Amino acid sequence: MTKNFKPKQQIQRIFIANRGEIASRIVKTARKMGITTIGLTTEMDSWCNADEKAFLPGQTLGETYLNIDAIIEQASAFKADAIHPGYGFLSENHTFAKAVEDAGMIFIGPSHQAILTMGNKLNAREIAQRIKIPVTPSISGNVDEVLNNISNLNFPILVKAAAGGGGKGMYKVNQPSELPEIMKRAAREAASYFGNETIYADQYIEDPRHIEVQVLGDQHGNYIHLFERECSIQRRYQKIIEEAPSSFVTKELRKKLTSDAIKLCKEIGYYNAGTVEFLVDKNGNHYFLEMNTRIQVEHPVTETVTGIDIVEQQIKIAEGQLLLINQNDITFNGHAIECRIYAEDAANNFSPAPGNIYQVSWPEPKLARTDTSINSATEIKPDFDPMVAKIIAHGNNRKEAIRNSITALNNSTITGITNNIHFLTEVLKTDAFVNGDTTTGFCNSFKYKKPELPDEKIIAAAALLNILRPNHSKNQNIWQKSGYLRLQQNISFSINQQLFQLQWLYIDKALKIDINRQSSIEVRDINDNQNKIRFFADKEYFQFNSIKLPDGSFILSFETSQLHVIPSWILPDKIQVSQTKAENSANGNTLIAPIPGKITEIKVSEGDIIRAGDTLAILEAMKMENLLKATHDGVIEKIRTLPGSQVKANEIILELKL
Repeated sequence: MTKNFKPKQQIQRIFIANRGEIASRIVKTARKMGITTIGLTTEMDSWCNADEKAFLPGQTLGETYLNIDAIIEQASAFKADAIHPGYGFLSENHTFAKAVEDAGMIFIGPSHQAILTMGNKLNAREIAQRIKIPVTPSISGNVDEVLNNISNLNFPILVKAAAGGGGKGMYKVNQPSELPEIMKRAAREAASYFGNETIYADQYIEDPRHIEVQVLGDQHGNYIHLFERECSIQRRYQKIIEEAPSSFVTKELRKKLTSDAIKLCKEIGYYNAGTVEFLVDKNGNHYFLEMNTRIQVEHPVTETVTGIDIVEQQIKIAEGQLLLINQNDITFNGHAIECRIYAEDAANNFSPAPGNIYQVSWPEPKLARTDTSINSATEIKPDFDPMVAKIIAHGNNRKEAIRNSITALNNSTITGITNNIHFLTEVLKTDAFVNGDTTTGFCNSFKYKKPELPDEKIIAAAALLNILRPNHSKNQNIWQKSGYLRLQQNISFSINQQLFQLQWLYIDKALKIDINRQSSIEVRDINDNQNKIRFFADKEYFQFNSIKLPDGSFILSFETSQLHVIPSWILPDKIQVSQTKAENSANGNTLIAPIPGKITEIKVSEGDIIRAGDTLAILEAMKMENLLKATHDGVIEKIRTLPGSQVKANEIILELKL
C-alpha cells in the first residue's frame, strides 16, 4: 500500500444513479460479482432491472436524475455501500462525487478533485500544455471576451462549452458574421446542460480523426491503457459508430497517444476508468481534446477486443484493490465495431423521433452483443437522450467485423418509431468506411438516401395479407387462416390516411387482388412468419414487419418507413382525426412542433417578413436543440407560444401568411 492510501470496505450493495442501457450494463457485471444492485425509477421512467428499486418523485430531470440530495438520501435509505453514476447526468459532477464520499459511501469513479480538475476543458488544456501534450490554439471567456480576441484564430473555428461534453454546446463557425449568434446559443446550451455558461473558441482542424485512449488507474499509482478507439463517425458532434482498434493508428502513433494519456493521468493522480480524447490530423499529428472522467458509451468495443470487463475493474478499483493486469498482458483480439441505434430521422438532419416502440428484435448473441434496456414495447420519451441500443460486432479482422456488423443490423428491427438502423448499414457499406478513410466530417458529406417505399399496390397487398391472418395455426396457408374473410372477398382500410378498397380471389395458389377498381396485382409464395410477411409480386420478393395495436389497427414497417393501417371496422372515427392532422400540416400556414419539448427561443416577431430556410424558433428536446425553419417565404402573422413554454407534438407555435 502507498503511504496515504486508506483501504475501503468490500462493496456489497451498489446504488445505480442512472437509467436505461448503462444501468442494465452495470447490473449485469454486479450480478456476476455477487453484488446487489438498487436502481432508480421515476414517474418519467419506471422500467428497471436492478435487484431492488428506489423511486424518486418528480416530473423533471432536476427533480430526479440530477437531484443530488434525493439520490444520496435514497442510496442511504437502501443501505448502499457505493454509488455508480454511469455516464451522463451526474457522472462528471464533482459536487455529487464529494456528496457520495461525505455520506460515507464509495463513489465508483475518480476522486471529486480529479473530476473538478478535468471536468473543465480549459483547466484540462492548461494541464496538458504544462506537461508538453499538444493542444490546438484557443480563446476562452464570456461571449464578449471571445469576440474581442477572435482575431487570434483563423476561421473556421469551433465554439465549445468549457464544462461540456457529448457534443453539447459545440458548433462550427465558418465566418465572423455567424459568430455572435452561435456563441450566444452555445452559452445558452452550456448553462442549460452543464450549469456553466463559460465557452471558448478552438481552432478548427480540417478533417480530423477522433481517437481516444481507454485508461485504468488504481489508488496505488498503477496505470494501464487498453489501446485506442476510433470514433470519427459522428453527427452533431456525437459519436454513432466506434471501433477498436483504429485502422489509421500506426504503432508509432499508438505509442504517442497512449504515453500522453498515461502521462496526463499521472499528473493529476487519476484513478478508476477514464478516457483521454485526441484529434489526429491527416499527417498523424495529435492534439489533446478532453478527458472524460467516467465510463464511456463506447466502452464495449474495448471490452470486446481486450476481454477486460471495464465495469468490473471500476468496482475493484473503487474497493481499493490493486490492478492485477499488466500492460504487457493486454493484446488485441481481432476487431470490434459498435453502432449506436437512435430514435431519429437520419434523412431530416438527424432530428429526434420520440414515440412508441411496439416491437423490437435484436441479433442472436453469437452474432453480436446488444447493450440495451429495451426488449419489448415501450415509449421513447423526449425527456432523455434518443439512444435505443448499441450493437457490438466482432471479427477476426476489420473486414469481418464490418460484415458481421451489417448482418447484425439487418437482424435488428424496431417497429413504431423512425430510427437510424438503415443509415448505419449504409455507412458501413461505403468505400470510405471500408477503406478506413473517414473523418469527423464524414456525416456532413455522406449523401444518405432514404429507401423508397414500393408501389402502393405492394403496400396495399401487404396490408391485406396481414389482415387475412387472424390466427397462426400450423399447417395452414394464408387462405385457410383467414376464416370468414375469405368468403367476404372485399375490404376497406386506410394506410397513413389514404383509403383503399380491395377485392380478391384465391386462384392457383395465388391471391389476385383488385385495388380501388383501378389496378390489380398477383401475389404468390406467401410466407407468414409471426410478425413478418414475405411474398412474391411484380417479379421480386418483399418483406414487411407488422405489429397489431390495442385498438385493432396495426403498424406495417418496410425498411425505414412506418405505415399505420386502419381496417374498415374501426375506420370512421379514426379517419376524421387523421384527415384533420393532414390538413394542418400540409397547408403551410403554421409552424408546428415536430416533437414534444421546450421552446427556448422565438427568432421572429409578428409582422416579420421571412424567407425559406430562416430559423423561426428553437425547440429543445431529447438533450438537443432543434432549429425549426421556414419551408417557404411569408410573413409572421401570429405567435402562439412564448419562450420557455413546453409544447406537445403537433402543437402550433406560430402562424404565417403566405
